[in-house]
Amino acid sequence: MADYNNGRLLGAWIDATIGADAIYEQIQAMLARSGEPAPEEWAIHDYEGFGSKQLGEFERIEEVAALAEGIAKYGPAFAAWVDYSGLDAEDWHYFEAAYLGEYPTLTAYAEQIIDDMGWQQEVDALLPESLKPYARIDAEAMGEDLRLGGEIYVLESDSGVYVFNSRI
Repeated sequence: MADYNNGRLLGAWIDATIGADAIYEQIQAMLARSGEPAPEEWAIHDYEGFGSKQLGEFERIEEVAALAEGIAKYGPAFAAWVDYSGLDAEDWHYFEAAYLGEYPTLTAYAEQIIDDMGWQQEVDALLPESLKPYARIDAEAMGEDLRLGGEIYVLESDSGVYVFNSRI
């Protein structure tokens, strides 16, 4: 920050997936290149690959490293979950339990449940053959009911929606 405050740009792109200790080492190496005596402050001024998560200038390095590792392991859904939930990235076990998947739409998620549970087949088994083509479970309404009822929460993704169990 001393260089920045004195009108000189000093920085480095650091791969956040290398772990907190290695990030601190790279920060120290960057500060060693400073033209200022005893530089010790640093800040995050730019970043990429963190999905929807907005990093602050003075984000904890441990949090940045955990977030980067989670994104590398789980993809951008992890960043969306951390941003929405307010939990620390170190709380991976909650993500693993809550994440239900990415779907093109909320309706597609409900259709998957209907298929997995065999509910349409159960409905069909109760009906005469002539009515089966007309009796369908309303997947769109079911998805909305799950969301509005608090069973799930839905976050937008680049290709649809991320669905999470809100009871976790």
